[in-house]
This record gives sequence, C-alpha cells and structure tokens, in this order.
Amino acid sequence: MPVLTLEKPAVRSVSPVFRTLANGLRRPLRMPSWAVAAAVLLVGVAAFVAGRHKPAHHYVAYFGYPLVLDTTTGKACYAAPPKPSQVQDAAFAIDGTAPTDAETQSGPAIPMCGKE
Repeated sequence: MPVLTLEKPAVRSVSPVFRTLANGLRRPLRMPSWAVAAAVLLVGVAAFVAGRHKPAHHYVAYFGYPLVLDTTTGKACYAAPPKPSQVQDAAFAIDGTAPTDAETQSGPAIPMCGKE
C-alpha cells in the first residue's frame, strides 16, 4: 500500500551575517521599567505642551461666509478677504453714532484667520 509523505523543502543556507542579525532581533530588549515610564511621561508632557501653544482652531460661520468665529479663541476673523461692500465703514457705526477720532481706524478691524 502506498504511503503519502510530504516532500522536504530545499534547505536555504543563510549567510552568517544575516543569521547573527536575526538572532539579535529575536532576543528580548532588556530595559528598566523606570526608563520606559520616563519616556512615556516625557512624550505625554511634550504633546500636552505642544497642544497648549498651538491649539487646533475650529471655525463656525458667523454673519455670512467670509466672517467666521474661531471657537478656540472666541474671536471673529475673515476666512477669505472680504469684498469692499461687506466691510463696514469705520466712520459710521451701526447705531448711527459717529466715533471719535481716536476710535477711527483704517481698514477692517477684524483680522484674517491665522494672522492674528
């Protein structure tokens, strides 16, 4: 009666340099636990500090498209340069009162987003 057996695959010889490298990668990395904890703590503190200095800005529509509200800072800014008809003249206030000379500004008082 015939017997079914598996063929042995051809043995590939690996150079000693690769064998040494493979053995080095298989060994466990021995490191003190305090060093791992310190590295994790350092990465966490650095990420927290970076997020505090450069927070993500979220913009919400505010009185039409070009004018948006930055919810991070609570300030209004223009997402795109406004058309001259959309910018209110600083010489005439909405309530009809004229500002004094100290309050008069040249150009829009609201900055472009990202350039505050």
